Formats: sequence, structure tokens, C-alpha cells
Amino acid sequence: MTTLTTTTSKKAKPMATTYLDLKAQIKALEEQAEELRKNELTSVIEDMKLKISEYGISAEELGFTVKPITIYTEKPISQKIAEATSDKKPVEPKYAGPDRKTWSGRGIAPKWVSEHIATGGKKEDFLIVKQNEALE
Repeated sequence: MTTLTTTTSKKAKPMATTYLDLKAQIKALEEQAEELRKNELTSVIEDMKLKISEYGISAEELGFTVKPITIYTEKPISQKIAEATSDKKPVEPKYAGPDRKTWSGRGIAPKWVSEHIATGGKKEDFLIVKQNEALE
């Protein structure tokens, strides 16, 4: 393969001759450039701040858009829902099982109900009968 040399420096450096060599050189140069950028960044920012202050330049004059600050006066939906549901009374239990455990009949049935049904029973076997209903 032929080795190319650069003519920009006093001492000729051999250039990469393969694609992978070029990629490695590019990566090394990018890392070197990032390191230099980091080293120069502080002084560049200080210089820019000084000039902006000296000339009284605004963000709009530099082409930056200033976004208005949004102040939310309305409560988030999650808070509204929590407040709305907190006034509600809990649902009274409809079924009572062993160890004084109860279930409202809503949602997933508790294990003691599921096991009873699996053995051939009915959930109505656990139905709570209130005193008013018993007198009728």
C-alpha cells in the first residue's frame, strides 16, 4: 500500500492508509478537539459575558427566544381525583368470611371466596344479612 504524507507541517507525517486507520485518527482528533474545547470554554464564556454586559445586549438581540414562565394555578388532575374520591364513604362489605374478613363484592374476590367457589360453594354463602333485612 501507498503511504500518504501531509504537507501542512514541517515534518511530514504518514497518513492512514486504510479505512480503519482513518476512523482511529478521526476518533483521536475528536477527543483532542473536545479536550481543547473544554479547556477554552471558561475563558470564552467569560469573554462573551463581558461583551454582553459592556454593550447591553439582550437575549432577543442575540436571536434567542425568551419563553414566558408558565404559572399553573389549576390543580393537577391526580390531585383533583384524590380530593373528589376522598369525600366518598367506603363501600360497605357485602360478604363476610372466616376470621371476620369482609369483602364488598367489588374487584377481585379474596382468596377465601375463590377457594370456596372452587370447592363447589357459592359466594352467596358468605352474604351478610342486615338486621333490617332479617325482620322483613
